[in-house]
Amino acid sequence: MINPFVVGETVYLRPMEPADGRLLAACNNDPTVRVSFFTHTPTSVAMQEDFLRTVYAKGSDYLPFAICRVTDDQAVGVTALHRVDLVSRAAVFSVCLCDGHSRGKGFAKEATHLMMRYAFDVLNLHRVQLHVWTENQGAIHIYESAGFQREGLLREAMAHDGKYCDFLVMGLLEDEWRSRKR
Repeated sequence: MINPFVVGETVYLRPMEPADGRLLAACNNDPTVRVSFFTHTPTSVAMQEDFLRTVYAKGSDYLPFAICRVTDDQAVGVTALHRVDLVSRAAVFSVCLCDGHSRGKGFAKEATHLMMRYAFDVLNLHRVQLHVWTENQGAIHIYESAGFQREGLLREAMAHDGKYCDFLVMGLLEDEWRSRKR
């Protein structure tokens, strides 16, 4: 394992390096990823490398990690806590597998569980939330398996392919996470 921060059975999470600019660009530019994240602006490897040089700067509220396979240290995706607020003890969660060959193998599910362990056991957060496109049933299943609850619906929140799409608001509270661990 290369610089592991949180270790699971099949994947581990490590801090991102400027050399991971290729991984971030692949995530942001991949059409199958863009459809779920509703991104529309292309990005370059150089832009992502520049971004990663400053991502862990003091005071940053964004904590990204590369998702790496234990078997070969290959980075296959990115997971992050966004808008980390240590006063309110809350953050927003995301996970993305950039390597199409790694999808459907449980890596995103394990990365989600590892990130919740980090969020609640290390950062001492009280709440983690996310928004997910209602048609992304695979992601919804992963989030529910980690204990996230459906809290609301953002109706017609984004436009995609000429129609408006709904998003679920999902949240996981510290006591819910701890009761699942027992």
